[in-house]
Order: sequence, then structure tokens, then C-alpha cells
Amino acid sequence: MPNILNQDEIDSLLGAMERGEIDKIDEGAKDGDVTVADYNFRRPNLITKDQLRNFQTIHETFAKEMVSAFALFLRTGVEFNLVSTEQQQYGEFTNSLSNITMCVIFSAEPLPGLAVIEVNLSLVFGVVDMLLGGKGDIETEIRVPTEIEVAIMKPFVERILDRLQSCWSTLMAVKLKKERDEHDPEYVQAAPIDAPVVVLAFDTKIGFANGIINICYPLPMIQAVNEYLANVSGEMDSYYGRRADHNTRKQVLDSLLSVPLPISVKLGESRIRGQELINLVPGDVIVLNNGISDPVNVFVSGKPMFLGRPGKIKDRICVKINKRIVKDENTELNINLD
Repeated sequence: MPNILNQDEIDSLLGAMERGEIDKIDEGAKDGDVTVADYNFRRPNLITKDQLRNFQTIHETFAKEMVSAFALFLRTGVEFNLVSTEQQQYGEFTNSLSNITMCVIFSAEPLPGLAVIEVNLSLVFGVVDMLLGGKGDIETEIRVPTEIEVAIMKPFVERILDRLQSCWSTLMAVKLKKERDEHDPEYVQAAPIDAPVVVLAFDTKIGFANGIINICYPLPMIQAVNEYLANVSGEMDSYYGRRADHNTRKQVLDSLLSVPLPISVKLGESRIRGQELINLVPGDVIVLNNGISDPVNVFVSGKPMFLGRPGKIKDRICVKINKRIVKDENTELNINLD
């Protein structure tokens, strides 16, 4: 049952409305009315949700593969979950990061632009501790990782790029290449501050270490992928795959043209009673409904395809094809190599 307000609560609400602390309820609003939301033209959503779905699917698979990759590499329990996929400005992404963190800038040839993988320092120091024999529950001050710690983290980062490239291969062929490391987000400069980007956040727990791994893709890279997908979808012949090339279709057609098909001719029809059928003997003549000059139907695999005229060549009965039977455009036989 819905909650019922007492008199004191009602008086408090009325008083708050009179003081302007809460907005008055629009009595004319009804269920089903169209809800209008504000749109910021200075920060337009340049990537639709349908286009983002492709990236989300890829990185959900990436998250599953990282669980097995890290578990085998670090010999401990791993949780790696995609928690958000958002479109925002690059400046917002860098401002959301800590002043000191671990950023890996990488390229994805042939796609334009640079992408960023950001690993929280809590996770970095925990992984370093596990690689050195600890449990990953180390507590340390926020500081720039040393060159030795960065070198120890290199196999960890390589596995991320390797699995990410493998997941991308299901969508298109790309080659991920690490360009450089940065520890201050201000020096990353992978895109202009006001440039739209897509940021995917992964909640990561490895042993006793935990943190967030962010992957940031710039707009030019995403637009190139969407253009590629649009071109591929335009070449799709059906749900099952890409349209075959000319040579493949010609080979298939040549194989189909060599398949033998049964042909039959229907000279006509007639009706007789059951008693007449029983009394039929050799030499009896059955009169058909077709005249001598009427065309006959020629069947191919049981379907009427042509009209013809019966005749005789030497001691064989033959049929001369006059024209094709066309009921509608869908039933017309049309062979085209293009």
C-alpha cells in the first residue's frame, strides 16, 4: 500500500512550497506525457548508443579473457568487470584521474589517433608486490613509480594490449602498439581537451590488490571504426555473412548449372467415372481437354516453367518451347553473374 502522510508532514510540505523550497506539482501533468530533456549543443553526443554497443560487446569479451590471462600470469584469483561505458570530453577524463597515475598511450593501426590505458596506482603497487612474492596488500604513499617498478609492470601491460588486440580482431584487424608511458595526466595529450572520447572503466581485483583500469578512445578512432562497420554492412548479402566475390559466385553458379533437372510435359486433363476407370482396356481412347493446336505446360522439377507445342521427330515425341511462364517477378528465373 502507498505511504500515507500524516497532518504534520502535509503541513511541512505546504510550508516548504510557500517558501519556494520545493517546486509546485504540475496538476496538468498526466502519465504518458512526453518528457523533454535539455540538450547541450556545446557538448553534443556524436556517438549513438547503437555504435557504442559494438565497443561494449568487444570489451565485455576482453574482460572475460583478462580474468584467465591474469589468473594464469599471477597465480591468484582475479575479478575483471566492465562497469561503465561513457561518452565524455577528454578534459573531463583527465580531470577525473589522480594527479599521479600510470597511463599507457598506444596506437591502433590503421586507425587514427592515440588511445590511453590508465591503471590506478593502488593496483600498480599491488601487482608489483605480487610479482615480487607478496600478496598484493601493500600500502604505500602516492608517488611516481620507479623505473624498476615500471619495468616489472611491463609484462602486465603487454598482456592487456595482447588480449585487447585479440578481441578487436573479431571486429576488424588492428595492430596495437605501445607508444609511451606517462604518470601525469596533463602530459598525456592524446586528444584536445574538448574532444569527445569514449571511456570504459573496469573494476579490477587481483589477489588483495584492487583498483580501476580505464581505457579511453578518441573520437577519430571511433568514427573510423563506425565507417568501416558501415561499409562492411553494406557489403553483406544476408544475415549469414559477407557477399561473395565474383569468382566464387561464378564457381557456385557453374556447379548449379551442371545439376540435372527432371522435365515433364502435361498434355491435358480429363475426368472419368470410377466404373469407366475399372472397365478401361488397352485400345480405349481418352479425350483430353486440350486441342491439338493448344500449348502444353512444360514442368521443371514439378514446377510449370514453359509453354510449348507437342510434335514428332522421326519416331520420338517432342515438345517445342514457345515462351516462359512468368507469374510474378519473384518466380521469374533470372541468372546474373554481377
